Amino acid sequence: MKIFKLTALALASTLLLAGCGSDSDNNGSNSGIPNVPSKPPVNNGVTEINQAKDIIKTAQQFVADNAAVTEAYKGASDILTERQEQRISNTFELPGILSYYMKAKKVSTLNAANIKALAADSEFNDYLGDISLEPKDGFVASLNAKGQISVTGATSIKTETTDYVFNQQTGLYGPTVVIDNFDVIYKGFEDALSTTETANSFTGGFGFESINIGSGADAVIFTSPSKGLTVTGQFSDKVKVDEEFDLDDINRNGITLEKAVMKLGSVKMQANDSTIEAKDFELAFLDMTHKLANGKLVVRTLPTAIKLTGSLIKVAPATNASITLNAVANEADIKNIIKVTAQGDLTEDANRFVGLDLVLALKGTVAKKTGTTTATIPLDIQANLKRTARNMIELQGLSAWVDGKNLYVTGKTNLDANYNVVGSQLKITQNNAVIVLNVDANNEFIKDSMGKLSDIMVNGKDFGDLLENNGKLSAKFTDNSIIPLG
Repeated sequence: MKIFKLTALALASTLLLAGCGSDSDNNGSNSGIPNVPSKPPVNNGVTEINQAKDIIKTAQQFVADNAAVTEAYKGASDILTERQEQRISNTFELPGILSYYMKAKKVSTLNAANIKALAADSEFNDYLGDISLEPKDGFVASLNAKGQISVTGATSIKTETTDYVFNQQTGLYGPTVVIDNFDVIYKGFEDALSTTETANSFTGGFGFESINIGSGADAVIFTSPSKGLTVTGQFSDKVKVDEEFDLDDINRNGITLEKAVMKLGSVKMQANDSTIEAKDFELAFLDMTHKLANGKLVVRTLPTAIKLTGSLIKVAPATNASITLNAVANEADIKNIIKVTAQGDLTEDANRFVGLDLVLALKGTVAKKTGTTTATIPLDIQANLKRTARNMIELQGLSAWVDGKNLYVTGKTNLDANYNVVGSQLKITQNNAVIVLNVDANNEFIKDSMGKLSDIMVNGKDFGDLLENNGKLSAKFTDNSIIPLG
């Protein structure tokens, strides 16, 4: 349904905005962004040469642990298979499809017997499209006087879609019909989005107690102890939203969304070997409009904030971690600095930029397997980033704890006119020891002709070099000792 699709689009767009990026005095203030982590206190009881060695040893452990963390999270975005994703899409779209049909036919209830009787009805099947249903006894879709739908019960869903598969013999792509059958159980599903005819605002809700999709190894289970998703918004003119909120339909009438806020109480998804729980999710976005010379209104929807806390539990590698993501762009900057061009593209005014604050934090544990042994790695990482200029994003502070020792990192990334990364610099500190690393546009560390990446400094004095030769990292110190880093 449109709300879920819009939420996913805005979430993805927010993360993209973090990569391309204020002039406003208040950017970042009162935004709910957690404070930049403080630089840890210095332990002056450690000699300077040992401080130089300790930062290397901690960095070495951090790099080794990071490989395990990367392994745990590399599939976080691929927890669902393509077939599971398609099943979820069909499951959440089905209530909207039934709602459209019921409104057109002025029917308040469709039960299992009603739907079975419509199996050969061409008009009903046109609404279903690629979907066919075999509802179980007790399945009911109900429409109230406000046009809000609720669904409960179980049904089998069969989909027939056409995919294009490469034929090795002909060297061409040919159509192949893909058939999928799966069961869905809706419990407490409600979709309620409405306004009054004279209002230019809207409120709504979307939620469920649980939705079970598929069975066995392919099962995906959603549960929510709260109401689920609530939506509030403001249009540029008076509207009536008495069915599924379709932004495109509204835009065609010249009415645009000025601002909307979505909040999600708590939703848990279990699939394959993973459990993901989203809590206290909040997403805000607004519309940018531009009327072209031909009178056509071009509209672009931009996210202004995302605030999310959640957790990830995986069986392999064993992972139990909480996640916090906050990204807040300055709304005044978006309204005053971003423009929609005649071609419908977004651009910032010359020499001005949109302010952005972003925080990512991980806390918990992940398992690291080395040979036949498994160790538990504690996660305690927070990174604060801020766009401080049109061509610069600063890492204002990253705090990471490894085996009870802290690494503190600051840095900056420079962008070109097209918001592509042209280079970055990282400053890593522990106690009074400092390592400065430079990264090029290809995300490769920059080294001199002798393979030196950085001096290892303590209190402004050089205690050694961080080196890379033939793909191997090592640290060589002024006392002629060497620590290999792999």
